[in-house]
Amino acid sequence: MIRIFSLSVVCLGLSLSCSSQQSEKAQEAPKEQVTIVPGTYAAVVSQDKVADDVKAFHVTSRISFGFEADNTFIYKVAAMGREIDDVGRWEIRGDSLHIFGLQKGPDSAFKLVKVSEDRYEIFGPNHFILTPQEEVTPIKE
Repeated sequence: MIRIFSLSVVCLGLSLSCSSQQSEKAQEAPKEQVTIVPGTYAAVVSQDKVADDVKAFHVTSRISFGFEADNTFIYKVAAMGREIDDVGRWEIRGDSLHIFGLQKGPDSAFKLVKVSEDRYEIFGPNHFILTPQEEVTPIKE
């Protein structure tokens, strides 16, 4: 009889604990979906976790990410006298930026953080800081 009473008390305690956790989760505000404004962004590799022997390479690289309104992704990098361009697709799912379908590079996913109205950070295989890149228009004579 004591065992049944003890078991009942434990079950009641677990039930109350689970229901209070569910009500706490229900009261949490839903996270706002992060968005990125289409355009071309200069992408700088954060130097926080970059090995010393490749820091100079990252500092001298010119990288840009293009986010077109039709979800076309354009990647450009110029480093050490070489230029690489790649085209694929981009999509935001929750708080993650997914880049996929590239012609040359692998699919990647990054955690997307909006730092300010027009500045973003993405964390994944690399940590990039994205700022709008000014469009340069050629001078017509």
